[in-house]
Amino acid sequence: MALEDKTEAPTPRRRQEARQEGQVARSVELNSALVLIASLILINFSGPSLVNHLREVAIHSFTVFPKHELTPGAVSADLARLLLETGTAIAPLLIGIAVVGFAGSAVQVGLVLSGKALQFKGERLNPISGIARMLSVRAGVELLKSVAKVLIVGYIVFSFLRTRYTDIQSLVGGDYLATCATIGQLTWGLLLRSGIALLVIAGLDYLFQRTQLEKQLRMTKQEVREDYKRTEGDPLVRSRIRAKQRELSRHRMMGDVPKADVVVTNPTRYAVALRYDAEANDAPVVLAKGQRLIAQRIKEIAIEAGVPIVENMQLARALFASVEIGQEIPAELYQAVAEILAYVYKLSHRLHAA
Repeated sequence: MALEDKTEAPTPRRRQEARQEGQVARSVELNSALVLIASLILINFSGPSLVNHLREVAIHSFTVFPKHELTPGAVSADLARLLLETGTAIAPLLIGIAVVGFAGSAVQVGLVLSGKALQFKGERLNPISGIARMLSVRAGVELLKSVAKVLIVGYIVFSFLRTRYTDIQSLVGGDYLATCATIGQLTWGLLLRSGIALLVIAGLDYLFQRTQLEKQLRMTKQEVREDYKRTEGDPLVRSRIRAKQRELSRHRMMGDVPKADVVVTNPTRYAVALRYDAEANDAPVVLAKGQRLIAQRIKEIAIEAGVPIVENMQLARALFASVEIGQEIPAELYQAVAEILAYVYKLSHRLHAA
């Protein structure tokens, strides 16, 4: 299907399927830039203590090893202790870098566990498809991105070293500790500037990846309709289900009409069946209601069951419009309904007395 036909935004189902297949907007450069900057920050804060710890480990190793008898057991124990102390010293740094790397991926794509992207696909071995991928827009952007990184980082390095030319010259023949401190400051400044530049490039790359993914996931109007059918069901089937539900509800409603105390009608248009149970409800409840043919059927059932029918146009219209089946009538209709129920009860009492 032609790409230009895909003018509709992807549906939630389409997005979910794409995530399950591993199709997500993700920039590897963004992770790399975040890890680089996080590493620099962690080294800047923990570097002095880390260097001191490693120096103490080295001094202890060089002073203790020669004093021991070099038996296999002693050498193994010393090496294990050396590795443990070294690992303890650098573990916070490595854990911090790992957390930043994981967080960078989680922020971009969330938690996605999918093996479909790793499955073997025969079309990937097709040389024509491979050439098409090499000449695609994505491949061109990747090439431009790589060139931009080299040029930008190269310019940053060149301009930084040029402005620090005097400091670099002073390293020749200088004090050892001062030289190490200067080299550390130069390295820190250079890496920090490079990391920030890479972070900017990675941010732009992430926006590009999101844009490309949105284009890939776009759908035609027909695909949207088909997806809607799969998600919500065929409209014709849903229409039939709703009709069946209405029919069942109407049957239940008609079955409750004989239980009513009175049916209030507008002679030809509305009919509302009411029941009042003082022990179960605070106010009369609507058991059934309808208009036109349904209203006529309610009246027929009421006549067959001997339920009194009272004509009151305004009350019937108000009950039909404001009260749903199974609900109690509102307070503003209490008096009008009470008068009708009182009339019905009085009439019923007379009939029984007769």
